[in-house]
Amino acid sequence: MAGWTQSLWKDSMVYGIGYGLTRFLQVIILPIIAKALSLSEFGYYSNYVIFYSLLGGFLIFGLDSAVARYFYESDDKKYHQKLFSSAFLFIIILCIFCLSVLFLFPVQILRLMAIPQAYASSLKYALFTIPAVTFNNFFLSWFKWKRQKIYFLVCSGMAIVLLMIPLLLVGHVNFLYIFQVLLFSQLATLVISIILASGYIRPVFSLKLTRTLLIYGFPWLLVFIFGSSRNYLDRFFLTSYLDDDNYGLYNFSVRISTLLSVLITAFDMSFGPLAFSIWNKEGAAVFFARLQSIYVLLISAAACAISIIAPLVIEILGGTKYLGAEKVLPLLLFAAIPLSLINFSNLGTVYAKKSVLSTFTLFIGLIAVLIFNILLTKRYLQFGATTASLIGHLVIIASGYALSRKYYPIPFKYLKDSLLFFFFFTLSLLFVNFRLNATIYLNIALQLSILVIVMLIILVYLFPDEFRKARLRLTSLGRRQS
Repeated sequence: MAGWTQSLWKDSMVYGIGYGLTRFLQVIILPIIAKALSLSEFGYYSNYVIFYSLLGGFLIFGLDSAVARYFYESDDKKYHQKLFSSAFLFIIILCIFCLSVLFLFPVQILRLMAIPQAYASSLKYALFTIPAVTFNNFFLSWFKWKRQKIYFLVCSGMAIVLLMIPLLLVGHVNFLYIFQVLLFSQLATLVISIILASGYIRPVFSLKLTRTLLIYGFPWLLVFIFGSSRNYLDRFFLTSYLDDDNYGLYNFSVRISTLLSVLITAFDMSFGPLAFSIWNKEGAAVFFARLQSIYVLLISAAACAISIIAPLVIEILGGTKYLGAEKVLPLLLFAAIPLSLINFSNLGTVYAKKSVLSTFTLFIGLIAVLIFNILLTKRYLQFGATTASLIGHLVIIASGYALSRKYYPIPFKYLKDSLLFFFFFTLSLLFVNFRLNATIYLNIALQLSILVIVMLIILVYLFPDEFRKARLRLTSLGRRQS
């Protein structure tokens, strides 16, 4: 188990540092965009990004997951080239068809996104961004499963670097210019990705293999549809109930909440390949259970810490016009955590290759989010929408655990993990709504001190083995440095 933990830790560090750098660059860009746009324009900008991100994921058609699954069927490079190229050519055809149709309905698309006609000039750039985003996502998945970490980090970071440079160099940033630069950065990244993956791109297309990939990938396409629809349902409802300025403020809160994604993404990228390689080995089930408990503790504490420092982060990144965005942040952060626990809750269904069951859990989660949005959002606005997301995401993992136990029983500590999650969630709500000092810096220092003390108590009494190992490792490192 020590070897598995070390492998997971190393991979998480690599992806965490790489993705953290990318996220850091996005943080640098955010003030430029946020300060250049009005509150209402930030909402329109977010809707454009949601639109091309959704279609960019949809047009992969689940082939990223299918290629990853069938990649391990053979070690033959020619097979890998045929596998990759067949999926690649299918996506090209699909993108051409989709883009041709979309350009026929510009007015309807703007109405769907709740964007005024005054911002229609950005639409063509957003549409051309869709195929670039599609292929960049496909290439990133390929690099991840090939464990080509350098390629993955280069391509994931390059899009942000190429976006950041033009935004920093120009004297005046406006709404249209942002989407022109977004298109440029995605296209340039696509060129780099094609060069890095050129060893697998060949003018070959296997209809039989593509059909096999589509059959396997279709449930994962549904997973994407249900998952993305669920994630963006809040915006669908809030465009009807919030005015443009408050809608823009909410979208800024969503951007701040993605700070947690540095940790979540690093873990997600490392966990899948490790789980696939060890789940038939002795002690793997116990390892997964222990890993989930410590992960829930660390990720919940991280979410709590972000809630504490949020007022300062918001003031730095957005300025005073975005103050108040921190109030809804704990709900956004803790709604994201259950989604990362899908790694654990779906282990059994993935192990048994029952991708339809994974789709089912996301479908009932989508229904739950939809129902609670109808019940809560009109009355409680952004707080109702985020509560609906939190409930729906908990429904997803609860159903995932129930379905997975039949195929791969794991001795998870459900009560312990649930109590940790809700304890830190409650603590975050208290920290955001009740300040210990009027001075922002002193208040943050006091609240973080309380969080550290609470963490130490929990580690000593609930995770004594992990605490002892961590203390021994720190002591060993201290001796080496001295």
